[in-house]
Amino acid sequence: LVKQRAELTQQLKALPQLKVYDSQANFVLVRTESGRAGAIHQGLKDAGVLIKKLDGSHALLTDCLRITVGSGNENERLLSALKPLL
Repeated sequence: LVKQRAELTQQLKALPQLKVYDSQANFVLVRTESGRAGAIHQGLKDAGVLIKKLDGSHALLTDCLRITVGSGNENERLLSALKPLL
């Protein structure tokens, strides 16, 4: 998990449209560009990739998504689906 989280975090940080928060948990918190969290969440859902949309749950989590760290294959699938949505 630690290795997968580090790799996923590094790959997410390479995407300039996301602000990635460091994590010690089994998930990574990202902030999307303003107003994009809902569309990204739906696009990933349509692609069969499930993440948690935190946007709307609390003012401090506006535009935020929570991405659970998965296996290497699962993380690659997430990134492949995510990049075109940004």
